[in-house]
Order: sequence, then structure tokens, then C-alpha cells
Amino acid sequence: MKKQSIYSMKGFLSSFVAGFFMLYLSLISFYLIHHSLKLKTLNNIEKYYDSQIEKHI
Repeated sequence: MKKQSIYSMKGFLSSFVAGFFMLYLSLISFYLIHHSLKLKTLNNIEKYYDSQIEKHI
């Protein structure tokens, strides 16, 4: 009779792959946060300059 177990090599995620995946996700999240802050800054600068132009016109 063959021994049945929950552990299967087909479903095993090695620590290297898990670490690589976590690094990949952290780089993507860093890029998204950086890009959103950059867009917010550019939007605020544009609003500021538009208000200054409106004041002088």
C-alpha cells in the first residue's frame, strides 16, 4: 500500500522562489508608490501654477 501524504513535490515552493517572488512584489509596490507620489506632486504643482496665473490675469 502506497503511503499518502499531504506534502507533494509538485506543489512545493522553494525558499529561493518565494524570496524572488517577494522581491518582485516589493519592487512593483515601490515603483507604484513612487509613481503615485510623483503624479500627486506634479498635479499639485500644476494646480499651484494655474492659481498663480489666474491671480495675475
